[in-house]
Amino acid sequence: MSDALPATPGHETPPHRHHEPLALRTVFVAPQRAERPILTRGVAADCPFCAGHESRTPPAVLRSPADPQLPWRVRLVPNQFPVVVEAAPATALDGAGLRQPAHGVHEVLVESPAHERSILAIAPDAWRDAWDVCRRRLAELADRADLAWALVFKNSGVRAGASLEHVHSQLVALDFLPPLVAGKIAIAGCARDPFGGLIAAAEAEGRIVAEQDDVVALVPHAPRQPFETLILPRRPCRHFHAADDAAVAAVAALTQRVIARLDRIAPGTDYNWWLHQAPFASVGTTSTGLENWHWHLEILPRLAEFAGFELATGCHITTMSPAESARRLREA
Repeated sequence: MSDALPATPGHETPPHRHHEPLALRTVFVAPQRAERPILTRGVAADCPFCAGHESRTPPAVLRSPADPQLPWRVRLVPNQFPVVVEAAPATALDGAGLRQPAHGVHEVLVESPAHERSILAIAPDAWRDAWDVCRRRLAELADRADLAWALVFKNSGVRAGASLEHVHSQLVALDFLPPLVAGKIAIAGCARDPFGGLIAAAEAEGRIVAEQDDVVALVPHAPRQPFETLILPRRPCRHFHAADDAAVAAVAALTQRVIARLDRIAPGTDYNWWLHQAPFASVGTTSTGLENWHWHLEILPRLAEFAGFELATGCHITTMSPAESARRLREA
């Protein structure tokens, strides 16, 4: 999914989601997203995310600081070219249930009032504010009975799908659990302590990149790209909105640390990241696989294109061992 620009309300056709059962694939059909502007080499005067241009976006859902009399450092605003919309009824539009309205919440987290292109340009305390706004919003959405799960993700750079260069992330909450996440939970349910075992193996094999307090950054055992990194707490914690202040501060510090090291190794590398957590209470959080679940952030550099083999098989090819990736990140 490419980034979307909050702007003028767009297309008449609301988004829908289609499920392909044979391929276990869900596709969101959102025609209005074709209307979003592409500003990957823009200037501050044209950017709707810069301070002073607040009228070009919808009113903020959350901001930091909360006092509207103070200059903002972080704003969370509705996305007006959304992949899901709140007005959609949660009913199937065909007899087989393969086509449904795309119901949910889609918002944009503007991470700086200045026209910055990298999270490394954001002061550490302001960057912690951005993650705290995410935590607060996820907690609000978790209380809604119409939502099942939420995702925070970032597209940084054109190769990663970004359509705006001003630093920002996106938050999407859905009324169903995506197959990929459901599969992760099912796999986790087959192991006694899957995340603890993952961390222990990384320690034994030299794949730890950095850590702060109770949060660790490591290169996974089977990375899709060189320098792929996973950030997660050492102790079970199902939801990021349940993380304490120290964990939020650690995520903020580790994300900037990892991206700074990646930038020293491969300057200007585009990347994606996404935060996976357990489903909300409305789905039930006592399912097998959630007892020892850890929320986790996956950082995927876009150093090589996904081509026919990857698309056809779901398997990936990488040119660097996970231990070597971790060593280079540690030493950068």
